[in-house]
Amino acid sequence: MRFSVLFGGKAGQGVNELAKLFSEIAGKNGYYVFNYRDYGSLIRGGNSFNIVSLSDKKIMSHEDKYDVVVALDEESVEIHKNLKKNGLVMDEKIGINEILEKNKLDKKVSNVIFLGFLMKTLGFNLEDLLNELKKEFKGRKLLEQDLIAAKKGYEKAEDKRILFKVKKIERNVFDGSDGIVYGAINSGLDLYIAYPMTPSTPVLHKLAEKQEKHMIFQPESELAVVNMALGASFAGARVMVGTSGGGFDLMSEGLSMQGISEIPLVVYLASRPGPGTGVPTHTMQSDLKDALNAGHGEFPRIVIAPGDPEECVRAVNDAFYLSQKYRVLVIILSDKHVAESLFTAELPKVNEIKIDYGKTDKNYSEKRCLPGLNICKASGYTHNEYGITTEDGKINVWMLDRLKKKKLEIEKEKLEKIKMYGKGEDLVIGFGSVKGAILDALDEVDCRFLQVLYLEPLDKKKIQEEIKKSKKIYVVENNSTGQLADIIEGLGFKVERILKYDARPFTKEEVKNAIR
Repeated sequence: MRFSVLFGGKAGQGVNELAKLFSEIAGKNGYYVFNYRDYGSLIRGGNSFNIVSLSDKKIMSHEDKYDVVVALDEESVEIHKNLKKNGLVMDEKIGINEILEKNKLDKKVSNVIFLGFLMKTLGFNLEDLLNELKKEFKGRKLLEQDLIAAKKGYEKAEDKRILFKVKKIERNVFDGSDGIVYGAINSGLDLYIAYPMTPSTPVLHKLAEKQEKHMIFQPESELAVVNMALGASFAGARVMVGTSGGGFDLMSEGLSMQGISEIPLVVYLASRPGPGTGVPTHTMQSDLKDALNAGHGEFPRIVIAPGDPEECVRAVNDAFYLSQKYRVLVIILSDKHVAESLFTAELPKVNEIKIDYGKTDKNYSEKRCLPGLNICKASGYTHNEYGITTEDGKINVWMLDRLKKKKLEIEKEKLEKIKMYGKGEDLVIGFGSVKGAILDALDEVDCRFLQVLYLEPLDKKKIQEEIKKSKKIYVVENNSTGQLADIIEGLGFKVERILKYDARPFTKEEVKNAIR
């Protein structure tokens, strides 16, 4: 069973706050939740909306039809007409202005009146709403007015109890950014450096709120970000940087510096539609080839693409382990849909990464060279085992051969590079944020799903094995060219491409209908 509520209004009216509060209350009452955010690059105005889907079983995508539309402005009523049979619209006609005037409330709390009205209509307890408001809005000047607004909205509504019931087992909701933050802190993060850029910015804000053992820093540009990170990592700090497409491009020279200096570096790349500024607050998977190829020259890298908050935690933990052990660049490739959507999830426990420091006279021994313990050198030039710059052709061959050997060693690591789901003769392949819509569609299509977690190194052998026993192969991607499909076809197989590139994510229905 599914039940969907759309919250719509202008930017600045608190649409996202309402949806987040509703999602958390629903989760605590035993519902599985998925909350999709859609908003423009405006501070005020436009039309923003969240679609919160509830179910009695795990869901990872939103619907395109709604049981209830909560419209904070008239435009939302006009835009979002895709109601299910017997669907409800809640707009200003429920008596918003009357409640504000009668109780002398600030207009800024009118959105909470809507939430109180919705809670009563669906059959939730008022106390759950009040407790969530006290928790989320602690310290807010208008908190007392928020509580009054919630009560008055609740009292105004009729208890229709139109929402199906589930067993009350408290469930937590997290977005992908929460997973990145949790994974980084528990992996022993020392320093996070970033320049704000949607949709990577939430990680910067959330890590800033939790500063205890780690520190965050915002320099003047992405160029400064990557170079400061390399300096801090060279000194022994566990460092991660965060950015989006345009910022990642600016970092590319620094990524090449990492390749030749072999200073450990973890990059969180929350991609967005391009080229250029593109559609900055929406979602696409168009930066896969950029992640795989950014930076000049030949050097090893690892690219991990998590599809939900739990995988974000493990991806960061793997990234710190692999970057420190092999002194390589590790890119965690995400997008706005994973970074900002709320999922019902339990974040897995991960262990802090241990680094083997020790005295060594060489830059490339089994133990990492650390200033203070050793004389260490990091160079952007070709250099020998002691870090001494050289233009000797034999040394250049030695260095590039050693980097290629490092790649082979990484491929031997026991990593969960792919995941398999479902049964059926046909095979669906995807990475990252398309995971949710594909999994939700599996109940209604006769397919297996191969999720590619590690795009570099790619588990070619297992992918080829799954393809060979499949009748049809579909590759589902949120881009216009089929970047993963190109890689799969490079293994010698023809695939059907299911592509969506309107800067919005797939729904279950879209995946199902495309396969059918």
